Amino acid sequence: MALSADDKIAIQELSNAHFRHLDSHEVDEWAGCWVPDGVFYATYGTYEGHDAIKEFLHGHIAAGKEDGARHLGTNYVITGDGDRADVYSLVVKVQVEKPPFIIATGVYLDVVVRTADGWKFESRKLDIDKGVFAAAEQAAAASAS
Repeated sequence: MALSADDKIAIQELSNAHFRHLDSHEVDEWAGCWVPDGVFYATYGTYEGHDAIKEFLHGHIAAGKEDGARHLGTNYVITGDGDRADVYSLVVKVQVEKPPFIIATGVYLDVVVRTADGWKFESRKLDIDKGVFAAAEQAAAASAS
């Protein structure tokens, strides 16, 4: 059975809720976007299960990496049928508490599954665009000079 338009909207809403919880530093709610044994793959490592996902975000917040950040998701392509789908989307992370600038951009590759509580991430893979790291390297080199 092909995914309905309502399914596709619900899947997009899952991603949007993920960003809202991330930007609000709502760690439990953010981790709740995954199934209990779900996996978050990121440039920083692989985090499996709610406890590991929460631990990652607590550390990320404590390090100041989410201070003043707002995440914008776009360009969703959702394919699948029945109770499982693959999702491709883009993310732009913007600084909004200082004069605005783009912090990072990247690609999400997700596998979502239908649960009794609605759609959840089985896995969410974040590939941060290389330009982010190149800019950091240039800034570090400039400050070392």
